[in-house]
Amino acid sequence: MGKTLYIIGNGFDLHHGIPSSYKAFGEYLRRSDAKTYDVVEKYFSMDAEFWAEFEGRLASFYSASLIEDASNFLVGYGADDWSDAYHHDYQYEIQQAVEAISTTLRLRFAEWIRQLSVPWAAEFSGQRVTVDRSGVFLNFNYTPSLQRLYAVPDNNVLHIHGAAANPTETLVLGHGWEPDPNPDPYRFEHDPESADLRVVEGQEIVDDYFRDTFKPTAKVIEKNAAFFANLRDVDRIVVMGHSVSEVDHPYFEKVIANVDVNQVRWKVSYYGDLDGLRQRIESLAVPAYLIEYALLNAF
Repeated sequence: MGKTLYIIGNGFDLHHGIPSSYKAFGEYLRRSDAKTYDVVEKYFSMDAEFWAEFEGRLASFYSASLIEDASNFLVGYGADDWSDAYHHDYQYEIQQAVEAISTTLRLRFAEWIRQLSVPWAAEFSGQRVTVDRSGVFLNFNYTPSLQRLYAVPDNNVLHIHGAAANPTETLVLGHGWEPDPNPDPYRFEHDPESADLRVVEGQEIVDDYFRDTFKPTAKVIEKNAAFFANLRDVDRIVVMGHSVSEVDHPYFEKVIANVDVNQVRWKVSYYGDLDGLRQRIESLAVPAYLIEYALLNAF
């Protein structure tokens, strides 16, 4: 007899009244760390869709704007008031901004996730969904909502990006645009031999940002290889509250590679753009006749 694989996204937590949207994180960041929020606002296009597309937008950092701002601290070596501090002021300004939108931003995100109120089953008065506790769960959420609301055993749940309930676990957050692992910091210099080393070091700091905020999907999959290998007997996949966004396609591809794609039946929740979701699912080469779409409240 086959088993059911549940793939859980943030819509699942939102359905259960957990204020876990990235927009809510943005509001938390603005209240708790206005300095970091201001840096985010300055060096990203914070339009109406920014927080909804937060992780993807981390790859659209306005590095050129930061470099231009920091250039005010590039004092010429022949300046009358030259100080040894001028060797580092330019790099320092870039480093401060980069740390705010990488290290500090992720620390604030982890703080926010861990302070979210996740209800227990006895406290929840909303509409429940049908969950088979004996299934296996690929959970893209950080919260223990499955365990608290549906008594799913911890051993059945893989928090693929980290579990907030574990205070020492690093939570994975980042964009899916893969940067050059060994970028040339001189690539913007017309004459590398005469390049200002302060500018080169500044570019290296910017390059570090893209590398450090890149979501290491391949490494995460490799680390959890045993979970994916154990999906051989799955005959049903239920996707709850996940948009099947392209940044997460490698995980879906790994699932599909370990099941009988021509036999497994899918039930996928949608919210809003059903046509877009259908296209993303079918781009994974899942046969359309095996897929059922429904609103989450119908599960």
